[in-house]
Amino acid sequence: MAQQASAFELEDRIRGALKKRGGVATVGDVAAETGLPYEETEIAMRKMLELYQSHLDVDDDGNLLYRFDPGMKARGYQKGRRWYDFKKKAWAAFTWIFKVSIMVVLIGYTATFILLLLALAIAGIAAATSQDNDDLGDVFLLPVYLIARILETVFWISWFSDFGGGRRRRRRPRRKVERPKVPLYKRIFQFVFGPELTRDELAAERAFARFVRARQGRITAADWASRTGLSLEEADQALTAATVRFRGDIDVAADGTLIYRFDDLRVTSEAGADDRLQPPKPIWTRKVTVPPLTGNKGSTNTWIAIFNTFNLIMGAFILGGVTGLSTGVSVVLGVIPVLFSLMFFAIPLGRRFARGGKLRRAKRENERRELIEAVYLSAATDGVARPVDAKIFETHPRGDEIFADFDGEIRVEDDGRTLYLFPEVARQLGAAESARQRAADQVVFGQTIFSSDEETLSMADAEMLEFDRKLARELGGASMVEFEWESMEESATVGAS
Repeated sequence: MAQQASAFELEDRIRGALKKRGGVATVGDVAAETGLPYEETEIAMRKMLELYQSHLDVDDDGNLLYRFDPGMKARGYQKGRRWYDFKKKAWAAFTWIFKVSIMVVLIGYTATFILLLLALAIAGIAAATSQDNDDLGDVFLLPVYLIARILETVFWISWFSDFGGGRRRRRRPRRKVERPKVPLYKRIFQFVFGPELTRDELAAERAFARFVRARQGRITAADWASRTGLSLEEADQALTAATVRFRGDIDVAADGTLIYRFDDLRVTSEAGADDRLQPPKPIWTRKVTVPPLTGNKGSTNTWIAIFNTFNLIMGAFILGGVTGLSTGVSVVLGVIPVLFSLMFFAIPLGRRFARGGKLRRAKRENERRELIEAVYLSAATDGVARPVDAKIFETHPRGDEIFADFDGEIRVEDDGRTLYLFPEVARQLGAAESARQRAADQVVFGQTIFSSDEETLSMADAEMLEFDRKLARELGGASMVEFEWESMEESATVGAS
């Protein structure tokens, strides 16, 4: 069952990529869009030919073009699909209920305790009135006074936060009240667990595929290290694994540089497709950032904390200061709100401490990326390594690490100055640039010689039809044959671009 669910997940990723392209794509297009392994994508797309309304074209180089219905209409019922979709929706519903339940508990207990205070005040005032005891009535008015002060504070904070004071209010017209972009239940959830981050487990693979296509399918370890920050050795290992994932190959340049080639990944359904890709930028232009603690406004966090503190105080008071309550009432109005409120504060407090460590790691990584920029600025694509002042690395906390990761060399000048060079990086960049210049600009799906929804035409058939057309013109029968030729020519190039 788990294997079937994984197959449906794979199919959904491919289907999403096909919809973006109007249903027309090569395996290379889909692999680059999704980051899925080439072989796995090819097998899945062939299976999808049976499941969805589609056709298959073959060009004169043997490349395959898949043409699905733009709406990805299924041919019929797919066993297990409904159960898979139901589980996805059920999990989404459970997640929503869990988030909403946190809001319900927080707001619900706050409202319950306020109502209890009001009921206690009203009952006390009534008792004091019947006994003509003014002092006792003043005591029971305390909860009403407390609630009134809270509401008054809320009002004034809202007033000044919205209008910024009296002068500002006279200068600016009142703004229209807009509904918050983030629902209340999400803001409360973010207070506890932090902002939700969308993580794509295939983001790195997709970035790699797009980078390869933008580099004419030829890259070296130095190329990939400039996008990931990996050492040259680590980048070599990653590219070796990528040749298996994306059906690549390895060429050896004249100077011994390994050129990783991915021709199958380059085949695309339309000219200019590579120009629209957004490959990853150099790593030194991308700073590591740490998500905010909650993602909420400060005022939102303040009021959430006030409500939770109120619940904590009331629950603790009921547990320690009220006697004669049944076990059930003590649990519902005492134990549960106290435990809930403590966890409500403990979880974000723990995340706050953990975030400090993340900030320190992010700072160290950003320092490392700054040095990587110096390495690549000294190594141009002409294959010549230019010297860098050693002080840049010697005074940097990550200098020795970067020097080793990128196979640096030391050169001492006659005047005593120490310089660093990175000839291996320069050599690999130069070899990759030469390989890209020799490669074709783009591998585009060519002339269709077979289409599953049209008559099959081989290249010999196409040449024979061209001969028949010319012969018919010479014999004076051009009108009828010309019409037949145009129809056949159209069928021979369906899907070609």
